[in-house]
Order: sequence, then C-alpha cells, then structure tokens
Amino acid sequence: MKNKSLKPNSALKSNIVASLAFPLTMSCALFVTWYGFAVLDVHHVLMATLSIVIFGFIVIPVLERRLPFRQDWSHSDGDVGTDWLHMIIANGIVVNLEKPILVAVFVGATAWLAATFGSGLWPDTWPLLAQLLLMLLIAEFGRYWVHFAAHKIPWLWRLHAIHHSPNRLYFLNAGRFHPLEKVIFQLPEVVPFILLGTNIETIALYATFNAIHGFFQHSNIQQRLGWLNYVFSLPELHRWHHSKNIEESDRNFGNNLIIWDLVFGTYFNPKNREVDDIGLLNTDYPKGYLGQLKAPFAKRDISKPEGYVK
Repeated sequence: MKNKSLKPNSALKSNIVASLAFPLTMSCALFVTWYGFAVLDVHHVLMATLSIVIFGFIVIPVLERRLPFRQDWSHSDGDVGTDWLHMIIANGIVVNLEKPILVAVFVGATAWLAATFGSGLWPDTWPLLAQLLLMLLIAEFGRYWVHFAAHKIPWLWRLHAIHHSPNRLYFLNAGRFHPLEKVIFQLPEVVPFILLGTNIETIALYATFNAIHGFFQHSNIQQRLGWLNYVFSLPELHRWHHSKNIEESDRNFGNNLIIWDLVFGTYFNPKNREVDDIGLLNTDYPKGYLGQLKAPFAKRDISKPEGYVK
C-alpha cells in the first residue's frame, strides 16, 4: 500500500522528486561518463561506468527509503543475499568473461564487413547522444524478441523464471538472472555493435544508461513519469511485467525503451489501478541462490504449481 500520510508541503516535494528523480539522475550519470572519457581520457567501459554504478547503489536505495511505492516492499523477503550473488556472478563475472570471447569470435566477421563495405559502418560523426539513441534502438529490438521468446519457449522460460521469482521489487532485482540466461540476453547488446564497429564512447554511455535504468526500473520508488512512459520501460510499466497475473506479465518486454512494445502491441499501462501480487504462481520456488541455479533443470517446470495447466 502506498504511503498516503504526507503533509501538503511534503506531498508537493514528493511529487517533484517522483517526477524528476529518473531524468535528473540519468542526465548526471551520462554527463559524468562523458566527462570521464572526453576530459579525463578514461577509455575503458568498466572504469567509465563503475563510479556511476556505485552512485546508483547509493542514490536509489535512499530514494526507496524516502519515497517507497509500497511499504511492504521495503522489508527483506530473505532475498538480499541471493540478489547480491546474482548481481556479482551474472552481471559481474559472466558479463566480463563473455564479452572478450564474443569479440574474439566476431573479429573476423568485423574485418570482412570493413573490407567489403568500408570502415564507416557505425556513424561516428553523429553527435554522441544520437549514437546512444541508435544503439538503444538496435539493442532494444533484439532484446525485445529475446525477452518475448523467454516468456513463450518453455526451456527459455525455465531460465527466465528466476528473474520473476521475487515477491517484491527493489533495485537489486535488476541483477537477478541465471548466468546462462544472462549470456543469451547479452547477445543483442554485444554482437551487432562488434560487427558495426561501435566506438568505445557510445558503448560507455550505453553501459551507464543500461545500469542506471535497470536500477530504476526495478526500484521501489514512487514515480510519476507521464509521457516518459511512452519512451522508457520504467517502474510504472515494468511492475506489470512482474505481475502474478500472466495476462499482465506477458506485456512490457522492453529492457530500456518501451518503443518496440508500442510497435508490436504489447504495451500495457492501465489507468487508475496498480499491480497487485507479483512473482511466480508457485510460491514454493527456491529462494536461495544455489536452488535457483538448479531450478531450470528440474524434471518439471517448478515456476508453476504441481498440475498447473494454462
């Protein structure tokens, strides 16, 4: 239930924070990342984004405490340790091991494309923000269909069910992925840009955008984003995607942008009501990290109750 006990002045301040928290935080994060490589000459994606991720880890939990969407989501469900392990292993170790391998695999294809079509496959002369938008649109198209498939193809759903297993949403849920699924979901964000020869500056901006957006997307922060809900896949939309009601959760597949959901008819944002229960139909799904790693390989799909038929 939302906190409705705010005094008028406090309510006004809360409304301002609810509207501006995401755009201001994201603008600051992108500026600092740009400053890192443009002025300080930090030409490494990890170095350019690490401080921003740390910043997100500080700012967003404070906003969750000061302006929670639901008070009951502010309390641990025995999930914090599990989410930290998912964040470190899937989003730290796996991501940083996968990308060099993909670069090595596709370097030959990149060389062939450059030799055939010239070296200017990526529009380096565009303004950086325009390049970031292009990268978002391309990556989102692939991510949309991979995510859609993860809800429709049984073996992919078994992996993806881990991400839908929390019974509350807070910022660390952004990293809850099975390592194998993380590899699959990373492909549309990596392969096209190796082939196109995307520059490090755009990749750094994308990494920053993706990290900060992911934290906000899963956060327990009261936000009122208005028209931005037709551009970005933020909490007001993404909470429906985590609904226990399958007709609601099979919508809003966008990772950073919601544009492809609008194009393909999966956009969902009902007015005058909020999402009810979230999570999986099976309330006995493992909460521990090792149990979740093994869950996709159980004899039956344990994300659903015994005997469940859709």
